Amino acid sequence: MWNADFFSRKVIGNYRLSVFVDWAIVALAFLSGLLHPSPQIFYDSMLRIFVVLVVPLFSFSFLIYRFSEKYGSRIQGERDKFPPIGREAFGSARAMFIVACMAAWPTGMYRIGLPTGLAWSLSEMGLSAWMVVLEMYLGIVAVDAMTYWKHRLLHTRLFFPFHKHHHSFRDPTPFAGFAVGPLETLLTFWPLLLICFPPAKHFAPLYFSAIIGFVFLNLYLHCGVTFSWLEKILPRVGLNSSAWHNVHHSDVNANFGEVSSIWDKVCKTSRADMNSKKQVASA
Repeated sequence: MWNADFFSRKVIGNYRLSVFVDWAIVALAFLSGLLHPSPQIFYDSMLRIFVVLVVPLFSFSFLIYRFSEKYGSRIQGERDKFPPIGREAFGSARAMFIVACMAAWPTGMYRIGLPTGLAWSLSEMGLSAWMVVLEMYLGIVAVDAMTYWKHRLLHTRLFFPFHKHHHSFRDPTPFAGFAVGPLETLLTFWPLLLICFPPAKHFAPLYFSAIIGFVFLNLYLHCGVTFSWLEKILPRVGLNSSAWHNVHHSDVNANFGEVSSIWDKVCKTSRADMNSKKQVASA
């Protein structure tokens, strides 16, 4: 009995600590603008970026939610109650606030004429078109690996309290696509800060296209429904699907991939692999 009570208090203590750390990250992300070469431009950029992120994100989330609920095939059956869209939207808005703070660093530098790693032409990149495409592809592969192992880290006992908010949405809607805690947001989107360094070249047309593509993919992964044609196409091009990712919300400890399912298959963390391990362990 004492052990159970001790464990319960430890879990509550870890959760409270994660809440404190998460809100400290929000505050520090905002206050970091005071260290920018031009704080005024930083905060102006941050506000503009936040609006540019949130308005389209919520608009498309609403459209995809309505469309998917009407025409898609529900994965977990009909909802028995209205989804917590308000809490989902709050989580996504908080994450976008931190993203806006990070993106305001290179944006503010660009606006005041300081060099950044953002290149708008092949001549600025110093590479051929094929090399730029190859670089972008390798970058996506690297990000896919990073997000997979980050996700595995967040499912350890120590870090799960920072990921718990996202898993409170067992049957999510598109509004939950980016409803992750501040620490997770930081671990996911920190590569944005690399643009602050001129040697870290990013070809803007492909870079922003990849980001937009990731946003729409993530909204589909969290819509709670499937469309047969997308479920056929996405795996064939190495990308995740709604059916695959929805398993992670209903079964938590399987299907960790965020961009693709490749690492789950390599590391044998798909639901099929996990079920096989359970069967062997119980035999």
